[in-house]
Amino acid sequence: MPDPTLLYCVGATKAGTSWLYRYLHDHPECGMPAVKEAHYWDTFEAQALEKQLVAYRVRLREMRAQKHDAAEAGRGWQVDNLNRRIAQMKALLAALEGDRSDDAAYLGWLMDGRADSRVVADITPNYATLPDEILTRMLNVSPTTKFIYLIRDPLDRLWSHIRMQARRQRQEHEVYEKKSNNILYRILNRGQETHILERGDYPKIIRKLRRVIPEGRLLVQFAEDLFTQEGAAKLCAFLGITPVIANVKLPANEGPEVVMLDKLRPRALGLLNEHYEWAARNIGPLPQRWQDNRARA
Repeated sequence: MPDPTLLYCVGATKAGTSWLYRYLHDHPECGMPAVKEAHYWDTFEAQALEKQLVAYRVRLREMRAQKHDAAEAGRGWQVDNLNRRIAQMKALLAALEGDRSDDAAYLGWLMDGRADSRVVADITPNYATLPDEILTRMLNVSPTTKFIYLIRDPLDRLWSHIRMQARRQRQEHEVYEKKSNNILYRILNRGQETHILERGDYPKIIRKLRRVIPEGRLLVQFAEDLFTQEGAAKLCAFLGITPVIANVKLPANEGPEVVMLDKLRPRALGLLNEHYEWAARNIGPLPQRWQDNRARA
């Protein structure tokens, strides 16, 4: 059997990457690790590595506590599932902390027990921010490497990212809706929290990806199309796997709805207008949601 396709989904943030993970996880021809975001390629710098190791160690402790509770309650199936997840997390930690000169430990972690799969994947949106030389290294780690970059309506993506940020930062006394709009206000009026805009800078990121990744090994796909049977079929054709019926629901991890202030919406659309125009010229016909917001911009 040929080597599995090694897939990197490099973003965009809040553009359907969790949906993609779940779709591939449930696909009978794919072998997905229990850890969605490996953060291998964006943690070569010492500070970034230590931050990620701390986060994974916290998650490992949480899984061990869950396993203890499941064992106490007699839920053997959950104990087995957590044993698998714990083992994979420990192996990933070993790969991150060990010799990374040839990426063999990482590749071993990703492929372990999945040699019979058609596709294995590392879905880490932060990889879209990586420089050319790291993307080239990712490309060359396997002859079967492919990349996917999902793009979602720019305003919807921005607002979803802001809401995620607000949920993570909100103090007990703060109102979620107000905090979300305050973040947008700071972006528009003070040039703050620029990382939120950078993670959805489609023109810059796609130009970089196309510069580094050969034609035929990069798929840029509208997230809105991915949530359709036709979009899932396009994805499967790119990966060389059999199309299966997609569980077409709202994107995962969307969070509770929060209303954007009317006075901020036109300015946000104006800020993103370049992205709508560039995508229309360089990606293809825009989904209806994009067209509607583009007209408002």
